Amino acid sequence: MRLSGLNVPGVHLEEIGDGLVKEARLEAAGPDGLLNIVLEGAAAEVKTASLQDPFRVVVDIYRAKEIAGTEGPRTNNNSGATPLTTIVLDAGHGGHDPGARGPNGVQEKDVVLDVTRRAARMIEDGLGIKVLLTRSTDVFVPLRERTNFANKQRADLFVSVHANAHPRSVSEGVETYFLSSEASDSGARQVAAIENGVVQLEGPGSRQRGDVLKSILWDLAQSEFQEESSFMAETVLDSMSKSLSLVNRGVKQAGFYVLGGAAMPAILIEIGFLTNRKEERKLSTPEHREAMARAIYAGLAEYKRRYDQRLRTAQSQPAKGGPTR
Repeated sequence: MRLSGLNVPGVHLEEIGDGLVKEARLEAAGPDGLLNIVLEGAAAEVKTASLQDPFRVVVDIYRAKEIAGTEGPRTNNNSGATPLTTIVLDAGHGGHDPGARGPNGVQEKDVVLDVTRRAARMIEDGLGIKVLLTRSTDVFVPLRERTNFANKQRADLFVSVHANAHPRSVSEGVETYFLSSEASDSGARQVAAIENGVVQLEGPGSRQRGDVLKSILWDLAQSEFQEESSFMAETVLDSMSKSLSLVNRGVKQAGFYVLGGAAMPAILIEIGFLTNRKEERKLSTPEHREAMARAIYAGLAEYKRRYDQRLRTAQSQPAKGGPTR
């Protein structure tokens, strides 16, 4: 694919390795940029489009339906091909990136790590699913490496946990997100901009890939999982808001870098506003963190229950196509 007028210094290589796309290579071709996408699986259809805010080229690559039941990475959860066996939980921020900070000094990186580790223990004990963490200590992990890790582990689900911030200190409640090229509203766009700002703390090489190649690969892997991601986001949000009697701010869409490239359904959870003194106070206590972790666990348990039900339906009635909710 030739990208007219794109000045590309050097060669940029991004390894995908999700069972369909092996790698993407961007290099100069005279005054233009040349994008080569190397496939390792059969593609049924390839679509391209250019979008704004930020400007990017979107490449949607769809897997061939005839390989949906073969061994390898999950092709589409709606196909009901395989049971859920592995979840990657991602505690946002970490290390020299504290994330949001409350008026009393509570840091997002500490809160979400604690909640994520608690949820991981509950999921493994209660659901018998393998849980992997992108970080288990206070370390910095570049955004791209988080979904790369999930892809390499052939995870079935990716869940990123964050705590919110807003200039208006009265803002409160919980919300969930899934990846979309266009934000669902201005608020969602602002949240994504805050979370995406982490890329400025990464090394020069990571920032360069984020500026050039990342914009091209924006929805490369997530396009086919959007519906399932939306369903998971809705299920988890319902569990959090009802079990903890928190304000339900809804399921939203935005362009989160941390979700880009995930070769499985992926969501981002905002567990409360650290900029709200009341919510900061709650999030600072072990009791509330344990309750929040249990609510996330319960939401994922409900998602798995419905998924297993759809899986059984699809296996018993293969001629009728994919399961419905």
